Amino acid sequence: MNVKLNMFAAEADPRACQAGETIFREHDMGAEMYVVLEGEVELTIGSNVVETLGPGEPFGEMALIDQAPRVATAVAKTACKLAVIPERRFLFMVQTTPHFALQIMKVMADRLRKMNERA
Repeated sequence: MNVKLNMFAAEADPRACQAGETIFREHDMGAEMYVVLEGEVELTIGSNVVETLGPGEPFGEMALIDQAPRVATAVAKTACKLAVIPERRFLFMVQTTPHFALQIMKVMADRLRKMNERA
């Protein structure tokens, strides 16, 4: 599920990650979400890879919605660039950009369906 990249293409300070670099860990508290601009990121729960994300795909949004610890670990599968969306900006975008809010809901619904299929 790709969020429109043009919303994030002009990020002043994208985060560059090397392959194998941990972006965040399961059980960490989250203050930002991310959108993959280049490369791939793996999401794992325990030792199981649950999803591999590519350009245009957001992750880390759940911690901003419910202020609960992260449910997965995110690791750069390849060298990558990430748009970093702080919580304050995320909340502003959800409130002022219905398309963005709908895309985030679709991402979360898609991930929930995939988890239910695996169970």
